[in-house]
Amino acid sequence: MSKMKNIYRKVMNRWIVFGATSLNYEKYEGLGYTYAMLPFIEENYQNDPEGKKTAIKTQLQFFNTTPYTAPFIMGVDVGMEEKGKTESLEAVSALKTGLMGPLAGIGDSLFVTIPWTIFGAIAANMALHGNAFGCIMWVVASILLRLTAYPLFNVGYRSGTKMLSSLNTTLKSLTNAASVLGLMVVGALAATMVKVNLAFTFKQGKLTMTGNSILDQIMPGLLPAAVVALIYYLLGKKVKPLYVILIVLVVSIALNAMHVLA
Repeated sequence: MSKMKNIYRKVMNRWIVFGATSLNYEKYEGLGYTYAMLPFIEENYQNDPEGKKTAIKTQLQFFNTTPYTAPFIMGVDVGMEEKGKTESLEAVSALKTGLMGPLAGIGDSLFVTIPWTIFGAIAANMALHGNAFGCIMWVVASILLRLTAYPLFNVGYRSGTKMLSSLNTTLKSLTNAASVLGLMVVGALAATMVKVNLAFTFKQGKLTMTGNSILDQIMPGLLPAAVVALIYYLLGKKVKPLYVILIVLVVSIALNAMHVLA
């Protein structure tokens, strides 16, 4: 059993490091998936050369899901092939196709959007204030997210496809709660990190007010909120993020040159 555990560890190590490095439009993560599974395939079909070829060809199919949740599928895959050998390959192929979509939806929210938004915002804010721990925290958070591959693989290996329904139900509540927290962080990030300083100054006798202070009396953070809303609108219209960044740069430079922004 210890030998097999070492093989499972090799599979996960390969996936963590190389899983998405061979991304391409034909197979997407298929090549990385196959490369990660090779240590297991070599052991599982060591006395069956033809079975090994069939297994490798099967694993080379199109595969695309969130890299963080792929270990669950790989665990189920290993559990089935370990017992069924080539007879299980048709079911494995169908399983990968069926699970990669739902797990991508869960994984993108739970392992990408939510933690990257929360930890990224906190880390960026700390870094801007000269606190080096912000960078360290971001690196540690990224490593911990990658290390979830091992328990997810074990869950998939032990429970197989039956675990998916309960996993999906359990994570739904967690995802909803984390989404609320993520939205709160995004709202705070927009108000504190997005800076729009008007060059306009109003003077009346001894009273001096800046354009920002006047607008803040209407609604604090009105201009940052408007900028975020505009960018959100552009992204919703399928404008590429690169173009949005260029638009923000060009408009900011132009308004500064016209002394509208300080």
